[in-house]
Amino acid sequence: MQNAIAKYRFLTFKGKLITFLAVAFAYFTTAKLGLMVPYKESVATLIWLPTGIAVGAIMRWGRVSIPAVFIASFLVELTVLPFSASILIAITNTLGPLLAAYLLPKFRFNHHLYKQKDIFLMIAVALIGMSVCATGGMFSLYITGLAPVDKLSSIWFIWWLGDSLGVLLALPLVLNLGRKGTFTCNNRCYQLLAWIILFVCVELIIVSAVPDLNKQFILSMFVILPMLIWASMSFGLVGGSFFVIILSSIAVWVTSQGSGNFYSHDLSEGVFSLWTFMVALVVTMLLISALQSERNLAHMTIQKNDKKLRSVIDGAFDAIVTIDSAGLLVEFNPAAERIFGYKKEDVLGQPMSELIIPVRYRAAHHAGHQQYKMSGVTHIFNQRIELVGMRADGSEFPIELTLTALKDANLSLVTGFVRDISEQKRARQEIENFAYYDALTSLPNRRLLADRYQHAMSIAQRSKTYCALLFIDLDKFKVLNDTKGHDVGDQLLIEVAHRIQHTVRAGDTVARLSGDEFVVILESLDQNASIAYQQVSEIAQKLLAELNKNYYLSLFEFSTSASIGVTLFNDNALTFEDHLRHADTAMYLSKDSGGNTYRFYDQLTQESIEKNFALESALNLALVNQELYLNYQPIVNVAKQVVAAEVLLRWSHPTLGEISPVEFIPIAEKTNLIIKIGRWVLEQACQQLKEWEASPALGQIKLSVNISAKQFLYINFVQELREILAKTAINPVLLKLELTETSVIDNMDDVINKMNILRQMGVHIALDDFGIGHSSLVYLKKLPVTQIKIDQSFVHDVLTDSNDAAIIQMVLAVGKTIHCDIVAEGVEQLEQFELLKDFGCDYFQGYYFSRPVVVANFEEFVING
Repeated sequence: MQNAIAKYRFLTFKGKLITFLAVAFAYFTTAKLGLMVPYKESVATLIWLPTGIAVGAIMRWGRVSIPAVFIASFLVELTVLPFSASILIAITNTLGPLLAAYLLPKFRFNHHLYKQKDIFLMIAVALIGMSVCATGGMFSLYITGLAPVDKLSSIWFIWWLGDSLGVLLALPLVLNLGRKGTFTCNNRCYQLLAWIILFVCVELIIVSAVPDLNKQFILSMFVILPMLIWASMSFGLVGGSFFVIILSSIAVWVTSQGSGNFYSHDLSEGVFSLWTFMVALVVTMLLISALQSERNLAHMTIQKNDKKLRSVIDGAFDAIVTIDSAGLLVEFNPAAERIFGYKKEDVLGQPMSELIIPVRYRAAHHAGHQQYKMSGVTHIFNQRIELVGMRADGSEFPIELTLTALKDANLSLVTGFVRDISEQKRARQEIENFAYYDALTSLPNRRLLADRYQHAMSIAQRSKTYCALLFIDLDKFKVLNDTKGHDVGDQLLIEVAHRIQHTVRAGDTVARLSGDEFVVILESLDQNASIAYQQVSEIAQKLLAELNKNYYLSLFEFSTSASIGVTLFNDNALTFEDHLRHADTAMYLSKDSGGNTYRFYDQLTQESIEKNFALESALNLALVNQELYLNYQPIVNVAKQVVAAEVLLRWSHPTLGEISPVEFIPIAEKTNLIIKIGRWVLEQACQQLKEWEASPALGQIKLSVNISAKQFLYINFVQELREILAKTAINPVLLKLELTETSVIDNMDDVINKMNILRQMGVHIALDDFGIGHSSLVYLKKLPVTQIKIDQSFVHDVLTDSNDAAIIQMVLAVGKTIHCDIVAEGVEQLEQFELLKDFGCDYFQGYYFSRPVVVANFEEFVING
């Protein structure tokens, strides 16, 4: 990075040094040449080109030119004047150009001199700036004794005119030489130089051969003016400036020799004549150059606009076709070549109608064109219209056409902007298909299904018959998608669509909503609701049977089933969305029943769903509003002494009243609120144990808390329980977690691992509802449980059913073998208690001893025995 910066600084310094030396050299050289031709009766020169170089250099290259001008001026003056005078003149020779270079940009001077105001601005600023140089030079000569007092005015005048002419002559040359778009040295440079040399020779011949001054002037002007006009118009400012500088230099040189048309013994008269001549040359050259620049600029603008227009026409995506009043093609852009298949050179001048308009439309085209030519009516112009075009191979295709017209006394053209809309038409059709049909199965989608529903409703109202809406959902589609991929899943959906279509009647509608969801609308069922139900049932059974058949997909066999929800309708009391939602609800009832079946929607179903939804919403706030509380049901030993209790969750809603756990526990399980509620129950149970800790009667009571499968398998369950035990500081032996036998079957490894951790923590595990599972004994030997609770369904009929009695005796035997406590649930009679005690059961729970009670009643029950 540092090397790059250093290199950049070096290159910058090098560039500035070159500029400094070039400016100083140009100033010094032209100044020396100027000093060689002073006016015969004056110490000042008649033309001082260095001032123009100085102004141009400062404007073009900036501050680096200022010291170059000062040093070069000082060195030049030092060759002819004393040191002090040279210093003073160098200062004013720098200040004058600096003032001019400052004023010109302030007034927005354009160095190209495109406008006449720039010419007059340059003249005015030159006269102002050079007055500084003339005044300073005159003063310097006076104080150094080099100029008498009576000559000061003439010296100032000649100095001022010479410097001003130098600006007018050299400034345009310096500002424009070498710039992009201006005159550069090439073959034309040599051409200009040759003409100037020829002109100089002719001028010298005239001066030497013609003694009469008036004739010399006339002949000279006869040569000068054409040459000046030619140079200015052909080479612009640079060429014209070269010519005027050379011409003025010749005039000054001849005059300095005491001869020529402009020499006079009267200093003022001679200088004025020469100055007038040179100013006239300069102004004429500048005006001609400005006019030529304006002409060139206008020409360039026209060319640029034409090029832009041509670029727009050639680059246009739409075909641009123009015909004249005879109907012949005069414009045919590349897009037209691409769209119609013709080459431009082959069709220009040919009748358009015979090339790109189908035969059957040509008569209408000719009639419309004739009407436009006769009346100028343009009713189809300036708007988009859809027509049919014809390609070179004779094929027809849809186009979009916009017409514009140009009509005046000498010209009548009609231009058409043509767009090939074949792809748009095709895309529009595809969009329409996409809007109303399923892309995969080509069945109607939801939008078209709603339209078909309205049609079915119209038929039902007119004929007083029933219609049915069936919502079909596959039972194992997700398994197939996850295992075999979406491609195979799509194959299944296509096959399902075919089977449904072939099962229902021809006039019925089959649609696909999304995923594996299909809807069928059955029309024109019976007028009697019972018969209509029977008709729908028969079709639903056929659908289930057809969808139950095996599918052969990508070289493997797959079997699945479906769940169907059905709703009937024959009036517009409900909307399509209502019926669709009802059928969806009935379908989920089918899924809850195990799938591969169908269910009808009725009002009771809706009321149950609405109640569940209300309970779900209320349950979210139950903990916050402290609506949940605990009951305790005693567990006794053979002596009927309370040794433990089961904690049972209850919910008291302020408006709904007491809500049964049978209603809200499944909702909590479904919404995962059971995890949060279960934690709260554990916290309450542990706090209760902590409160009983100091009581002689209650201090040894153990509490059993029911734990749901979702709660137990929750990843942070053990950690949260550990935090609760640490917070309450209870004896973990007094806490027992009850798990149902069916809840531990899934994720057996995780369950066993967590049970072992809990046993290490001191927490006991009980297996609830034992005996109702499918493989109780198989799982029992794997689980580190300390207690088994016999399900109350066996206890209920133990007195009358020998099988239940045998099962209980078997469980008791197994429990004794694996050293587990056995608790019999649901004991409601003394006889049950006595029989179970005879079987060897040690612990009992049921209404015979006590119903679940609040904590105060439970404490009283224990204390009073």
